[in-house]
Amino acid sequence: MRTSIEIANLTQKKIDPDLVKKVVRKTVKLAGVNLDCLEISVVFVGEAEIRKINQKYRQKKKSTDVLSFNLDSGYNKNRKAIEGELVLCLNVIAKNARESKVNFSREFVFVLAHGVLHILGWRHGKKMYDLQDKIVSDS
Repeated sequence: MRTSIEIANLTQKKIDPDLVKKVVRKTVKLAGVNLDCLEISVVFVGEAEIRKINQKYRQKKKSTDVLSFNLDSGYNKNRKAIEGELVLCLNVIAKNARESKVNFSREFVFVLAHGVLHILGWRHGKKMYDLQDKIVSDS
């Protein structure tokens, strides 16, 4: 499978691009998706920006940790390529980690995997959360 992962960090926070790529690839692999091509952009923004995007696309006037945009019609068995974009807010991820009493790295991987699974067409549920936990424990 050809995988293209673009990363844009629009914040002052440091991001490990190798970790981002590793988590994206691992998530796709463990999700059991059979694709010829995956093109994904991962963008890191501040709270004000993610709040604006959340308002525009989800009509929610609050910041969030991740927004997933499947730029195709979603994964199905006949589709051989997916293009998507993730928008993540590191400040919200850090707040959520503190509230959940977990370290930032764990929460970051969990949220990144969560966003990728949404791009692949997964919905919230036990199967999704169990896979996210597996990805976290393997990272």
